[in-house]
Amino acid sequence: MTTTVTNTIQNVELQQVSFRRGHTTAYNEHDNTHLQHRHTHNMDNEAGVEPTSDPLFLGTSKKTEDDLKILKEQGSSKKVRQFYRDQNELIDNMLGPLNPLNEEEQEKQLLKLKIAVYGSVVANVILFALQLIAAITSGSLSIFATMADSFMDLLSSVVLMWASRQAAKPNLTKYPAGKARMETAGIIVFSCLMGCVALFLIIESGQKLSSQDTEPALSTMSIAMVATALGVKLILYLYCVSLSHHSSAKVLAQDHRNDLLVNSLGLITGIIGTKLVGWVDPVGCIIIALIILTSWVNTLIENIQLIVGKSADVGFLQRVTYIALTHPGVLQVDTCRAYFAGNNLFVEVDIVLPPDMPLSESHDIGEALQIKLESLPNVERAFVHADYETSHKPEHQKSK
Repeated sequence: MTTTVTNTIQNVELQQVSFRRGHTTAYNEHDNTHLQHRHTHNMDNEAGVEPTSDPLFLGTSKKTEDDLKILKEQGSSKKVRQFYRDQNELIDNMLGPLNPLNEEEQEKQLLKLKIAVYGSVVANVILFALQLIAAITSGSLSIFATMADSFMDLLSSVVLMWASRQAAKPNLTKYPAGKARMETAGIIVFSCLMGCVALFLIIESGQKLSSQDTEPALSTMSIAMVATALGVKLILYLYCVSLSHHSSAKVLAQDHRNDLLVNSLGLITGIIGTKLVGWVDPVGCIIIALIILTSWVNTLIENIQLIVGKSADVGFLQRVTYIALTHPGVLQVDTCRAYFAGNNLFVEVDIVLPPDMPLSESHDIGEALQIKLESLPNVERAFVHADYETSHKPEHQKSK
């Protein structure tokens, strides 16, 4: 079971970012020689592991902690000081390496991710068996709800494993853009299944309440089994959180976090229903089912937005614009777009080059920029369009 965390950014149009550099339109042979030298240097470092230069002198705009203390003494508000801290972070992001992980670190991260995925599958098999026994022996609807959730967690792990395997088997003839969106499609299908399970639990609990046939018998052994499930889920959650920058690990971490809540609530309502009031057990089942339903509906909406083509956040667009703007040979950046295609991003950049530049040079500049952008984390493909002026209408805009 997953939940969606929505980040409120700025009230800015994310579909298009335009950035003009009117003071750099001058072009001569001396500048071209210098730009070609920088272009060659950047091609040597296209992997993006070295820090970039600072051609726009952004570093001079950073505020030190001493500067912030002076602002505080002068009566500046917390919002002003936080603005400068956010600006420092943005500048560091602009000037930092394109991809902070080298090949060795990426292999280590992938190994940890594989451990998280396969470990979750094995753990969910064991937990499902424990909770199935507890649900059968106790007759508790709350425990049955947690068991159903564990079973769906197991199924979700299998779906993610299958989707990852499919995405790792390219078929450029049938799928020219790759199969990376297979994982997102799998999450969407699974979200629908979880919604159906939640509705079934609500209906079953309602029938139990109306018939007043609510007599769960949660034994000490059943309580111990569910408590064991809680301990294992806590360990898995802490491990997956450390890998949350991977989409699969993030989904698993959300699963384990919410399972901690669900299993705890199911255990508490099951104990109360057994020891005190019987109707608490089906009511607890309804509450758990509503939590499951709400969580997966949010996950469904989030992943539908990703597969439809939701725009990237403002910070990413700013970084892509800066990279294109400071790329050797580029006079202006006309348009910059970045949007999701599943869990990864597609990037489109329109750059302005001198009108008399030879095709071979413009091709090399565009290709180098494309390679640079595709070295950014989570960027699946980048498209660079070269133009010679900015007075035209934006490209690729269908008439309404």
